[in-house]
Amino acid sequence: MRVLHRWTVGRQIGDPHLNEDAIACSDLRGIHAVSDGASESFASRRWARILVSRYVRQPVIDEAWLARAITSYHAAFDRAAMSWSAQAAFDRGSFATLLGLRFDPAGVSIVGIGDSLAVLDDGTEISATFPYSEPEQFRANPLLLSTIHDRNGEILDDDFTTRWQLDGASKLFCMTDAIGAWLLSDRPERMERLRTLRTRADFVALVEDARGDGTMRRDDTTLLVIG
Repeated sequence: MRVLHRWTVGRQIGDPHLNEDAIACSDLRGIHAVSDGASESFASRRWARILVSRYVRQPVIDEAWLARAITSYHAAFDRAAMSWSAQAAFDRGSFATLLGLRFDPAGVSIVGIGDSLAVLDDGTEISATFPYSEPEQFRANPLLLSTIHDRNGEILDDDFTTRWQLDGASKLFCMTDAIGAWLLSDRPERMERLRTLRTRADFVALVEDARGDGTMRRDDTTLLVIG
């Protein structure tokens, strides 16, 4: 399995540096990750990038892994030099999703923390989705990885993983929440539209059309296709 497409569109196309989604991939190791930084939190773009890069290097999320990720995040900031308002935002923490995939000869193991979505497609229909299966699930506040260690207790104590068997026709579509909710709201028609995408221009056009007609929320939007 290898990366076929990896595209992202910021909520404002003219300001790509504000895009808080992140992707990291290693075809050689068969490890891939997508993260969506929470817009309301401090420097979530950096946190999302740390999570995906560290997952691709070491795809095991435990207490030690999180501690190293948090230390890397904090190393970029001098709290004492911040304004009081920036300090308050920094102290509230940064939050992000993490969708991680590890391929092996028998299939793929997936970790899904938050509302980024993995979709297993056989070329004709959707075989499975994870961690959500219904569009209504995107309306709830998701559990996210935090730069405040104590807020990750529920994630460390629970199991946010699944495993899928694959065949020669299988493709994985990994996406952040805006396009995930859009897809699950009308699976057959919209999955067919994703299958036909060939270029980033095609992807941008789809996202802008869906934003324009109100079927997709205006947010950073990312799609990773592996097959």
